[in-house]
Amino acid sequence: MSRLWGGWYILIALLVLAPVGVRALTRSAPRKHTLDTDTVQAGKELFLHEWKVNDPLANGGDGLGPVFNATSCVACHFQGGVGGGGGLQHNVTAFSIDPSARGGKVREGVIHAQATSPRFQETLANVSPELPKLARPSLDQIVLPAGNNSRQVSGKFLPVPTGVHLSQRNTPALFGARLIDEIPDRVIIAGEKAQRVRAGMAPIGQDKALAGRALRLAGGRVGKFGWKAQAASLGDFVRAACANELGLGNPGQAQPTSMSDVSYTPPGLDLTDRQCDQMTTFIASLERPREKVPTDPLESEQARLGKKLFGQIGCAECHTPNLGDVDGLYSDLLLHPMGGELQGSGSYNEPSRPPDDPTKPEDNARPSEWRTPPLWGVADSAPYLHDGRAPTLEAAIKEHAGQAGPSAARFARLGPVDQACLIAFLKTLRAP
Repeated sequence: MSRLWGGWYILIALLVLAPVGVRALTRSAPRKHTLDTDTVQAGKELFLHEWKVNDPLANGGDGLGPVFNATSCVACHFQGGVGGGGGLQHNVTAFSIDPSARGGKVREGVIHAQATSPRFQETLANVSPELPKLARPSLDQIVLPAGNNSRQVSGKFLPVPTGVHLSQRNTPALFGARLIDEIPDRVIIAGEKAQRVRAGMAPIGQDKALAGRALRLAGGRVGKFGWKAQAASLGDFVRAACANELGLGNPGQAQPTSMSDVSYTPPGLDLTDRQCDQMTTFIASLERPREKVPTDPLESEQARLGKKLFGQIGCAECHTPNLGDVDGLYSDLLLHPMGGELQGSGSYNEPSRPPDDPTKPEDNARPSEWRTPPLWGVADSAPYLHDGRAPTLEAAIKEHAGQAGPSAARFARLGPVDQACLIAFLKTLRAP
């Protein structure tokens, strides 16, 4: 009998771990962050710094721009404290154009909201001449009202040409980023395999089976940061954001070329690796969010029941409470299809075209796929979802579809009291 059970354990282990490969299992753990006081302080000053054209901190580069979305990191990351999320006013507009509309070539990127000169200002018209010369569209101009599947709507909504896709990204909070950065890739991959086993080895990426996937990037690394898990490390995320949000070119990411003037060449890089590392270290020093249970006995019991319901209706399948050694994260850090209404493509540092095999390195998230956002600190990070379309937690849950659809349906079937308990639990997940 013991031999029989031993055989089953070996079989299950092979099913779960065989696709990972020896290389993934033996890959070294992520670099641990050393939070020395001087480096943290230098990084904080850079994070708070308001950048200007030809800024003295830019090391001979052109400084801010020529295209950008904000003049400082904290201008967008401020909610619940320095390093938090931001409101709709700081959303970034992304676009993609289907290959069929571009002679077989995919084109994608972002429309930067600001520029150092009218010469560089990007607008929607740079994406398609059928769109207006508008640099910063509001969310309600590019997202249909909930439940309206017709493109024939009145008001502000922009009629988008066939083959062109517009979407927005809301500013994510950075609290606890060090702990996420230090989660080994093998832990995320093991979670992917475990979900596949529970789903009966269902193919990755299907809406009907709850089986997320880790995003494999260059060098076999796994994506951990960004709405599409497009950055493998906190350092990569910082370098991409500095370049594309502030126009600060650095050794890890060139500053974007303005779609309005592709001839411009910057005089040099704006940030050194040391400056990028300093900002990364400051962000790594930000405290992790905490679960803060109310002191009132009735409110505490309501939150306790809500936490139980959170697991019972399936929310914890993707919003995993603990991942590796990180407690209270409430994310598996995997990509999951979220349904047609929550599609969004186009970005500034994703590969331009996904390969046929979604498990190959240098992959790309599909339009409907989103990394499960960690829920720690969610009470202080409204609005919700990738573009902030949901003003409340209740609205965010109702918008869940795709692999998250069954859990959203179970939430809808709960009575008002139970729904209020679940929301009360989520409101205990506070920024530090």
